[in-house]
Amino acid sequence: MKRALLLLALGLGLAACSGHTVTRLEVDWLSFVPEADRSGELNLTQTSLRVPEAPEGQLLSVPGAEALVDGRIVFAADLTNTGTLPAGVTLEVRMAPASDGNLYDGSGGDFLVAQRSVNLNPSEAGTLDLTLDVTPGTQVYDLIRSGNFRIGARINLTGDKVGYQLRQGELTLRLKAFNLIPAP
Repeated sequence: MKRALLLLALGLGLAACSGHTVTRLEVDWLSFVPEADRSGELNLTQTSLRVPEAPEGQLLSVPGAEALVDGRIVFAADLTNTGTLPAGVTLEVRMAPASDGNLYDGSGGDFLVAQRSVNLNPSEAGTLDLTLDVTPGTQVYDLIRSGNFRIGARINLTGDKVGYQLRQGELTLRLKAFNLIPAP
């Protein structure tokens, strides 16, 4: 019985070390935002929301990022126009090198990853869903492969009042650990 378990463990270990094994790494960067700050209202006084709130965004370090195969960025928010005027709401996801201190100033290497907008009439509800595939040859892919980077999102309002509920903010990466072994 011990021998069978040992052979099974050895077989599973060898399968895990296969050149075809892909490891999935998921980062729920919305989890860095306190629960109380995930919903609220944008109005004439506060016309934008940053997630996370700090202008430098969320610093992420991915050990072995040079083995990146591909990935996906997903962000979603539920919205309701609680005002008396039509509202326009824009969601943008931004990234930057780890050394950049402000994701939203257009300097230091930060850049717009993707942007979505929605228009809502008074009392109308809607969602902002943004999904971006991270593929080789893109600026996002190259930045993630560096291993240390910043990510953040900003929601902007034009109108008088919109209630929001942040629903999702995830970065999913697929890494092929076998690619970390140097070629002879």
